[in-house]
Amino acid sequence: MTEHLYVGVITVVLPVMAPALGLTMAQVGLVVSIRSLVAGLSNIPSGLLADSAQKRNLILGLFLILIGLSSLLMSFAVGFWTLVLLMAVGAIGAGGFHPQSLAILSSAYRERRALALGVHDSSGNLGEVLAPLTIGTLLTYMDWRSVLQVWAVPGLAIGFFYALFCSETNASPVSRAGLKRSLWEGVFKNRTVLSMLLISVFRTMGQTALVTFLPLYLTLELKLPVGTMGIYISILFLFAGFAPSVSGWVSDRIGRFPLMVAGCALSTFSLLAVPYLSPGISLGLGCAAVGTMLWAIRPIVFAAAMEAAPPELAGSLVGFMFTGNMGLSFIAPILVGLVADGYGLATAVAFIGAFPFVACLIALSPLTRERSAI
Repeated sequence: MTEHLYVGVITVVLPVMAPALGLTMAQVGLVVSIRSLVAGLSNIPSGLLADSAQKRNLILGLFLILIGLSSLLMSFAVGFWTLVLLMAVGAIGAGGFHPQSLAILSSAYRERRALALGVHDSSGNLGEVLAPLTIGTLLTYMDWRSVLQVWAVPGLAIGFFYALFCSETNASPVSRAGLKRSLWEGVFKNRTVLSMLLISVFRTMGQTALVTFLPLYLTLELKLPVGTMGIYISILFLFAGFAPSVSGWVSDRIGRFPLMVAGCALSTFSLLAVPYLSPGISLGLGCAAVGTMLWAIRPIVFAAAMEAAPPELAGSLVGFMFTGNMGLSFIAPILVGLVADGYGLATAVAFIGAFPFVACLIALSPLTRERSAI
């Protein structure tokens, strides 16, 4: 939950920072894309550490501290390049966090992996629900620099707490030599893992672009106050919070494939509908639908990938998947930013639907169905 609180920096604070720092829509997209790229590159070394380190709690705590520190430092940004540099500090923490957390859960809940990953996602999404409401409220009383300084506290405090008091009791690190031998066959050459990676990348491209440009669409296109925008974003993340736990529980019982295809297809239709919805109940329902469908897919895809790879490589697998997610999804905000500059924010939001549509086509491909046994 703490790690995902900092998505609020992008969804709520960035739309306020952008005009204050004189950023164009393309620059906003580039900032988010660079953050995604840096986070992606930090996943592989974090994944290797997750499979070989003795004290993963120390590593995970350090990454949380970096995220909080980044929020503090960003409050001193004076332009585009300083913002990029200071946001990259948090990107290292955000990228390194997931291989540690998912590897810890995967080793502890081998028989209920999708449910555990779904609850983990829901906990993260709870942070994404709290962030827009809290930050939106703070912005009505404080300037954005002060808000970023306040927002640094959870990452710093929880990071220190976890590092000091939350050691594992069942960690089984793999030798470095054995790890290198297993990675090539178990992950990099595994066709099921590669199929799940592609689905995950395009799903993440949709999510990354959405959390960047939906707030901009609500504030700049629909002219909604920041507080009202925060409510809609909280609705999005509220339903995104429940969805992974439910989808993980269901997929443990009926299989991965049906929910994967349905989630991708319905995400596409929901995103295409959003620009046609008027502020009020209809727009709130649209945000709820997008949050439910787009976020429900993630634990299913990760569970399918983990079941296809050796269990001792859970951390490296997560690092590989998140490197692909963040390292390739950085393209999405750039593309959507260019569409927004050229055709408007409403068209840009609809264009985001192309990403889950491609993920749906990959899930329907014969290779995915044949290899993944889902």
